[in-house]
Amino acid sequence: MEIINIITLWLHYLATVMWIGGMAFNLLVLRPSMIVIDQNQRPVLGTMVLKRFIIFAWLCIAVLVLTGISIYYNRIASDNIPATYGIVLLGKHIVTSIMILVVAWVSFVLSEKLAPFAPKPDTILILVKTNLSLGILVLFLTSGLRVT
Repeated sequence: MEIINIITLWLHYLATVMWIGGMAFNLLVLRPSMIVIDQNQRPVLGTMVLKRFIIFAWLCIAVLVLTGISIYYNRIASDNIPATYGIVLLGKHIVTSIMILVVAWVSFVLSEKLAPFAPKPDTILILVKTNLSLGILVLFLTSGLRVT
């Protein structure tokens, strides 16, 4: 049973790294590097990257939800959980829910089908920056769970 818990936690961490790391890569490496390509090609590349990344984001969300439920139930089954753990966990879940809503907004409202109704492209950049900041907060809250 211990190996299942290890694999579950590993999958949870892997999905976290892929989602938050992907946003960090996009903002800190890919976007600044796009300056070397033709200005007309930047939106094309940006759109392609966004479409591919959204697929990974949704996959990561699914893995995080499923493994998170398992991790939570294993924790409450094995320990006497202090109140602070519940408070920090609630905060983590609220922030993660906001992140999921941002991904849903980008995926379904700012998608290509609704492009005529979508706001300026800068909106997506602001949302990605917001989600990266929230993801960093989730990592901080997660580290708080490890010490409570």
